[in-house]
Amino acid sequence: MPVPLMGKVLLGMTLATVVVMKDGVIEVNVQENHPGGSHIHIYLPATVATWGVHLAPEARVREHLRGKDREGLAIARVALREMEKLPDAELVEVESLKEHVRVAISDGNFLVDVNDKGDLVHIRFPVRAARKVVEDLEADAPPET
Repeated sequence: MPVPLMGKVLLGMTLATVVVMKDGVIEVNVQENHPGGSHIHIYLPATVATWGVHLAPEARVREHLRGKDREGLAIARVALREMEKLPDAELVEVESLKEHVRVAISDGNFLVDVNDKGDLVHIRFPVRAARKVVEDLEADAPPET
């Protein structure tokens, strides 16, 4: 492959990576703590979530976004925009004898950690991507009547 062509291919791959990764990364880690239990650890570009809004059937999205749901999207959009400005903070922590749930914001990501009798779930989702999903849903919502 000639050098100029290879450079163009690498530039194209770099630009594609930047476009896909600009919204951050979603991490899902689930571990069942028993014999034969599963362990799933997935990293996805958060752009997948924003694209998912546009891939969902429009009629179904409109059906679910009528009336009060539209108002809820506006509230969520404002709340998420403000959450993007927050420093690292613990939002919620619930503890019982067998369960522990923690929701926090760290480095611009929602963190959800659950320990349920030794079964572990960890989710990291960029606040910015959540806001973009809400904005896209709001844009696709039917007009108020």
